[in-house]
Order: sequence, then C-alpha cells, then structure tokens
Amino acid sequence: MYVLLLAGGLALSIIVSLLVFPEKPAFILGPFLGLIAFVVPVFVLSRKIAEKVRPFFEAAQRQAQTGNVAQAIQSLDGALAWRRWQLFLEQQVNTEVGLLLYAQGDEKKAIERLRRGYPKVSTGHLVLGAMLYRGGSLEEARAALEHGIRYNKKSPILYNVLAWLLAKEGQRQAAMDVLARALKADPADEPTADNLGRLQNDKRMNMKPFGDLWFMLKFETPKGMTVAGAPFRKGFRQPPKAGKRSR
Repeated sequence: MYVLLLAGGLALSIIVSLLVFPEKPAFILGPFLGLIAFVVPVFVLSRKIAEKVRPFFEAAQRQAQTGNVAQAIQSLDGALAWRRWQLFLEQQVNTEVGLLLYAQGDEKKAIERLRRGYPKVSTGHLVLGAMLYRGGSLEEARAALEHGIRYNKKSPILYNVLAWLLAKEGQRQAAMDVLARALKADPADEPTADNLGRLQNDKRMNMKPFGDLWFMLKFETPKGMTVAGAPFRKGFRQPPKAGKRSR
C-alpha cells in the first residue's frame, strides 16, 4: 500500500536524522516525532484516497438500484485503479462484485471473486459456502464458512449454516459441536440455542429466524415464492426479499 510506504519512509527518515545528532533530546524525541510523521500522513492520505474511491461505489449503488448490474460491476472494478493506495480495497470490491454476480446467476464468476473477497463481510462467506456445497463439495463449503467464522466470530448465521450442511450430510455430532462453539461466542443467541436443542432431540434445524439471509442461499424457499422469483433486492450485500412466511 503506497500510503503506508510513503508515511513509513517519512517517519523513518525523521527518526534516522534525529538519531545522528549526539544530543539526548534528539534521541528521546526521535521515536515520538517519527510516530507523528507516520500517523498524520496516513490519516490525511487515506481520507483523500477515500474521496477518490467513493464516487465509484456511489455510481455502482445507483446502477444496481436501477437493475443495471453489469454497469454496476464495471463501476466497482473502476475503483481498482486505487487498490495500491487503499488497504483492503481490492478485497472489498471482489466481495461486492461477487455478490452481484451471484444475484445475476453467474455462480462460476461469483465464486472466483468471493474467494478473493474481504474476510470481514460474513455475507460473502455465506454465499461462497452455499455455491461450493451446491457444486458438490462439502469440504470446500465447510472451509469457506470456517474461514468466515474466523473473522466474524459473533455471526450466528455462519455457524448455523455450517451446522445445517453438516446435519444434512448426516454429521449430526459435528453440527452440534459447531453450534456449541457459536453459543460460546454468543451465549444469548436464541435461534442457535434452539437449533442445538433440536439436533440433540433428533429434530430438523429451524433456519427461518435468519430470514432473508438464509433464503438468499436457495436451500429453502419461503412459502408462496419460487427460487426463480426471488431476486436480490437491488443494492449491495442485500439478500432477496422473502415473501410473507407462515409462523
């Protein structure tokens, strides 16, 4: 990242220049002045780069809202011109593009982009895991969801989707172990506690409490809606709008 390199170079040059003087104040002040010389340029340059990048995301948002997903993807990719200046920009763009590609139904390209996505966006891991599982690889799906859990330890849906997949494959004990980990991370999560109890009593998990985030994965269809009729809501990281569910 160029911003860090520039700021680091400036800070290092100040520290070195101060240390070459024999006076004690120079030795004492050197590290502090170097830190200031690093932090201030990083802050200022990061804000300037963010101002350059923001229009690409805003344009993509408008285009996605009008249904022009292809143009929205093109706008997001345009932001990659600044990827060497802003930390994690490329991963964030990959996640957003991957989710839009998934909404379009292009799962092959969506998988490619989401594999290189931003790890702290749990939705990207959910979609990637779902696609990999439908592609016939439980282990790859499990790895994708575990990777998401690593960076989003308090995201209950990641644990529950992984547990659902394991239970579906007959690995009930492994599914219960996953849910036990989820409750350790968030003991107050009621849907997770309910699903753990269901598995312990040989019942099916109930994923309806996770709403649209669950239905967007296309494993279950809410009452009155077909998968083909459940597109993403227009925008970024938006799940499909579920129909009215029975209770």
